Amino acid sequence: MAKQSGLGDNFYIGGYDLSGDLSSVDQISGGPALIDVTSIKDYANERIGGLRDGDLQFTSFWNSTISVSNPSFPLTTVPYVSTYAFPVLVTITGGTVTNVTVNGSTVGTGDGTYVLPALGTITVTYTGSPAWTWTAVGTEHSALSTLPTTDRIASYLRGTTLLNPAFCINGKQINYDPTRDNTGNLTLKVEVQANGYGGEWGKQITAGLRADTTATTGSAVDDNGAGSTFGAQAYLQLVEFAGTSVDVKVQHCTTSGGSYTSLIDFGSLTAVGAVRGVAAGTVNRYLEVVTSGTFTLATFAVVFMRNQLAVSF
Repeated sequence: MAKQSGLGDNFYIGGYDLSGDLSSVDQISGGPALIDVTSIKDYANERIGGLRDGDLQFTSFWNSTISVSNPSFPLTTVPYVSTYAFPVLVTITGGTVTNVTVNGSTVGTGDGTYVLPALGTITVTYTGSPAWTWTAVGTEHSALSTLPTTDRIASYLRGTTLLNPAFCINGKQINYDPTRDNTGNLTLKVEVQANGYGGEWGKQITAGLRADTTATTGSAVDDNGAGSTFGAQAYLQLVEFAGTSVDVKVQHCTTSGGSYTSLIDFGSLTAVGAVRGVAAGTVNRYLEVVTSGTFTLATFAVVFMRNQLAVSF
């Protein structure tokens, strides 16, 4: 294994892809908290392991929320070219829509929410009087400034190659602290402290982000060449979604071409977000990621942790 740089890494939090907004990942830590049990007869500190913990600190650039206005709905089959230099979500309702194309490719045959790339072209075939609503895809400020009191899931991916390492944490975002230096650079410090589970290192069982436009069974992944019996955890980051619902599952099998069964089901999702799933007992050697549901686009990443010894989930 050769030494590596940190080039080409990705970062997601709560279903937001902030890979293009992060300046640095400042600290990743985990493992058990240390309990000092030094007795009076000892000549050095003596410690034992306590509760598992984790911490993630990073620095981001400022990228604020952008307002988007709704353009007039075009005539049927007439292309409309976006004037926005960033992706937008286009939600179509009403009328009788029979086809929607984006940049020349069919992405749907009815009402729904569609992702329109920067300066992209959308064409709608319809009768009646449909309407649409345009909204900007979430930005760094949208993702971090709300400081939610509920748990957040953050995922740092070392590169975007299948089975590359990744660190995930379920925790509380405790700050959003801007600094403007004397050159005019505006950056923000953010920390996520683990809650309920420790920070966890795993492997990418999607190569970074995977984009499905219909129900898809992913290729088999040979995870470490052996099965195990101590369960597993997995993290899902759904960063783009258009449609009614998508269900992402991790399935497993003893052979690459055999009959796969469900191992971790993240449940039916109707919007971008992040989920942690667990499985107890036997985890077979081969894994695959499967999507189902009614959608025209689901872009997501899955990180998998195979337990090598008995742990509490």
